[in-house]
Amino acid sequence: MNAPGRRAGDPGDPSDTTGSDTTGTDTTTIQRATLTLTVTVEPADWALAAAIGSPGGVLANALVTLRRGTGQPRVDTTDAAGAAAFADLLPGTYDVSAVRLLTPEETAGFDPVDQDVNAFGGGALVPVAAPASSGRVAVAAGRRGSLVISENFAAEPWAPSGIYNYYYFGHYVELYNNADTAIQLSGIVIGRGQSWFRDYSSMSCAVNGTWRNDPDGIWAKFFDAFPPMLLAPGATVVVATDAIDHGAIVAGMPDLTGATFEFIGSNDVDNPGVPNMIRSGLREWSASVLGHGFITPRDGALFVALPMTVSELVQDNLPVQDPPYVRIPREKLLDVFTTSETPALEAAATAQGYPLCAQIVHENHDRGYASLYDGQELTSMKRRVLARLPDGRMMLLRTRTSRVDFETGAPSPGWVP
Repeated sequence: MNAPGRRAGDPGDPSDTTGSDTTGTDTTTIQRATLTLTVTVEPADWALAAAIGSPGGVLANALVTLRRGTGQPRVDTTDAAGAAAFADLLPGTYDVSAVRLLTPEETAGFDPVDQDVNAFGGGALVPVAAPASSGRVAVAAGRRGSLVISENFAAEPWAPSGIYNYYYFGHYVELYNNADTAIQLSGIVIGRGQSWFRDYSSMSCAVNGTWRNDPDGIWAKFFDAFPPMLLAPGATVVVATDAIDHGAIVAGMPDLTGATFEFIGSNDVDNPGVPNMIRSGLREWSASVLGHGFITPRDGALFVALPMTVSELVQDNLPVQDPPYVRIPREKLLDVFTTSETPALEAAATAQGYPLCAQIVHENHDRGYASLYDGQELTSMKRRVLARLPDGRMMLLRTRTSRVDFETGAPSPGWVP
């Protein structure tokens, strides 16, 4: 059955921005669409899905969320065939995520090697056309993991100084020990992948696709390593760009004097009370105005990886970029977070002729970026809590799909709410 049409600009339709007539003479009709989505399971995880009552490569009882641009999200739960249905949709491209959290009873039925599986998750961009469309979202088993990115604060508020117009230096990364045993941080690295993933003329999606969509690793030119430190289960470590009280400079920014470590650059004043991270030897993140050390990505890829030697990594010269970039091998990656701007900011950039590339990194590393960065607002991007363990520790969600795993919230360095 065809979805009903609706006149452009009808009341109660905030996602419809095509109607501009206020005289009552605009008779443009927008054809609505229905969408049927099927949530499929990656073949390697079929047996796990079957063990929780979802045989045949589809996933039942998954929560599916879809959003178009700045419109309100729509949600539905998949049936026994893995299908979810949505009616009365505007044509366009929808950001879709699917997640199925597992109960302790379900996890207990897995083999010992799979006891750390706690969810299925995945995401996709799905085109919708009238009168009816169908699509698929692939999910995979999410594992608890060990050292995970629990928070990324990358706000850049307007703060003219005569040298710069935005305040970049209050960034921090928080990591969390999501495992049951202590982790030795020595040599583990924090790094950032490519940031240029919009279709700019000088760095188009086609030009940099070979590196951006590399199944074997993430290409990076900045990463720093941890000095020795033993991180207990359920503990956090906070690494600040500058370990100072940023609220004294820009109201509302966090006080990072209590950070565990700080990144160091050639253009900032070191806090002698906070140990420095160890530079990788690749290069400094902008040795001029921004030479305050590592600045976390507001859009792009942030990763945590096992210790490595720079000279042993594969290097390449990406187009329109200064060499060298190195490939962080897939087997070295402990956790990856990819993010872009909020749907409103994304829509504005697309309207200016700079659409997003299809993905930031290959799905082997992260199956869907989170659209969370909100420009100058002082919010943080935070990993969702899956459960509280009997001893009070939090277990964080890790489906390796950022659009499922992360949400926004108030900055809380060193504390997982």
